[in-house]
Amino acid sequence: MARLCRVTHWQQVSHLDRRDEWRDDEAFLDEIARSARTNCLHLDHHGRVQATEAGLHSTALTGGRQPGDLFLGQVGDDFWWVRRDAEAGRDVRDLDLTDEQTQLAFAALALSQWHGSRPTCMRCGAATRAERAGASRRCSACGAQVFPRTDPAVIVAVTDHDDRLLLTHARAWPGNRVSVQAGFIEAGESAEQAVHREILEETGLEVEEMSFVSTQPWPFPRSLMLGFTARADAAGLNLDRRELAWGRFHTREELDRAVVEGRLTLPGPLSLAIVLIRNWADL
Repeated sequence: MARLCRVTHWQQVSHLDRRDEWRDDEAFLDEIARSARTNCLHLDHHGRVQATEAGLHSTALTGGRQPGDLFLGQVGDDFWWVRRDAEAGRDVRDLDLTDEQTQLAFAALALSQWHGSRPTCMRCGAATRAERAGASRRCSACGAQVFPRTDPAVIVAVTDHDDRLLLTHARAWPGNRVSVQAGFIEAGESAEQAVHREILEETGLEVEEMSFVSTQPWPFPRSLMLGFTARADAAGLNLDRRELAWGRFHTREELDRAVVEGRLTLPGPLSLAIVLIRNWADL
């Protein structure tokens, strides 16, 4: 059941060059922080970014680099930083961003939120500090160095033998939002094993075959989504009502009509979920 996936910017060379080779040169980092080509994104303490209808809002690094400023890297001729000092912001998932802006925003969110979650050492409990312009943290007591963490998860578009797509509504979601199935990979588990387990746990379906599609970072707070398609017998559908309020298999015509009439709301434009749904819908 191998399928062609539309190419997304996550499958191409990143717009953002992390510039690892600069991160030990504090004098050079201070210099580029004062450069006219430097831009700074601003987040609030809930991980929301300052933005307008036109896209991300950035400023110069007024007064140069400050403690807590994190270097994202270089895009074209411009240098990018992130500072967590905004009073309020907007949820990135609600914005219509260019590919370049999406990559910048996701990097800023993932890095900033990881630093906020690691103020103390997991070995000895002492305070940690950012190093290498935010590429790592180091314990002030025992010297242990830690790096940004990413949690892998699978996201799966399940179809039945009639090529209908399963969409479900989680109890925690607002309104009539639906999506494909997703879940974290457990310790000592492969991605493929996670697909089998998650689909069985959430829907009661036994996956008969699967194909890997693509990956995407999802910094809410720090996931890497591994996208799959899978096939299962619809007769076995038995939703885990503790997590899923409702769900069903849809034909393309049924889904299109439900979305047009406002009875269902699909995932946002930045998600791998909508890529999986559109790949199926376009066949």
